[in-house]
Amino acid sequence: MDKLQIRAAAFRRLMDYEYIIKLGRKGRIIEFTLNFEPSDFFHLIGLHKLTDVINRRLPTAQTFYDCLRGNITYEQLSRSVFFKDLGNRFEYFDRLEEMLDSNDTVFKCNTSTLRKFSRITADFELKNIYEALTFYLFTDKRSYSEKQFCKSFINSETVDYTYGQTKLTLLYKEKVNIKTNERYIQYDRLTPNKN
Repeated sequence: MDKLQIRAAAFRRLMDYEYIIKLGRKGRIIEFTLNFEPSDFFHLIGLHKLTDVINRRLPTAQTFYDCLRGNITYEQLSRSVFFKDLGNRFEYFDRLEEMLDSNDTVFKCNTSTLRKFSRITADFELKNIYEALTFYLFTDKRSYSEKQFCKSFINSETVDYTYGQTKLTLLYKEKVNIKTNERYIQYDRLTPNKN
């Protein structure tokens, strides 16, 4: 299977799930649900950077399905003069679910502080150390619902995107299969021990 198709298939699997996340700070609980839609793939994997090989006139969801079917290939993307700008984002994209399943640090974004490093605006930032590399996942509220979506996924060893951010404590994380309604509690500090 083509390297791009593998990453599109990994994202397709994520589309069957939602994550319910509860965070705490100073006695207050912040809760959000993270979900995944076909149009999210385009920016998340970095296709928006490849302006010389990607047709920007196509709807982003259609571009995702073209990647999933193998109509757009890794070889085509790698011809872009901007491909190197994707860095480790592309190589580790198929591990995104694994990173989300881990119980790593969650930060609430402070857009004014974040602006010192990037043009990204986001509600939440998740930092994950994976195979000795530091990845940042930024989430934002969808314009048409209360749910969050993954807005940007980057690797940086030179910029600490958590600098100046307010650290939140993970209290609860549940992964829900939206097709079968199977629920997997991945972390729970809210339910008292029954021992």
